[in-house]
Amino acid sequence: MDQRISTISDLMNEMGVEKETVKQVTENIKNYSISQNLTILRAKANLSQSEMAKKMKTSQSFISKLESASNDQIKVDDMCTFLATLGYETTITISKPQNIAQKIKASYCQLVDLVKELQKYAVNDDAILEGIASFEIEATQNMLNLASMLIESSSAKLDKIHPRQEPQIILQNENVNKPKKVLASV
Repeated sequence: MDQRISTISDLMNEMGVEKETVKQVTENIKNYSISQNLTILRAKANLSQSEMAKKMKTSQSFISKLESASNDQIKVDDMCTFLATLGYETTITISKPQNIAQKIKASYCQLVDLVKELQKYAVNDDAILEGIASFEIEATQNMLNLASMLIESSSAKLDKIHPRQEPQIILQNENVNKPKKVLASV
């Protein structure tokens, strides 16, 4: 087993499980990923299904069904209510497929919009202004660290493509390498 096993599919293939079984198990895991994550989040909050049901003002059996439902059986509203009860905000992103560069550009645009939104809270309250200024300093430091990392990374890539040569000074004067004449001896 020289290969590194990183997925359940890899493990099952390594064990010689039939390809059709591997496909079914992988699909099953994918189809139940939302309910599995809901269960994990509830457990991290140290809540039983009964306690969660009370907080959501519903029944324990509803929580059980939600946590065992396949992805296509879960209503978005139920999922959002469940997550909000645990203190999470739900964001659903719908976009055309993007490469990583496009995703980074989109994230940058979102960041700019969020910073502009933050500025709206900069009112004439010293505590709020101080908090925003402190955050802006921290954000600036993080962005400078990112910029530094990107400069180093791109420089290394460019060095691989176009290796730097040590600066060379070439003199065209023939007399430069000739021995010096001794004018007087002691």
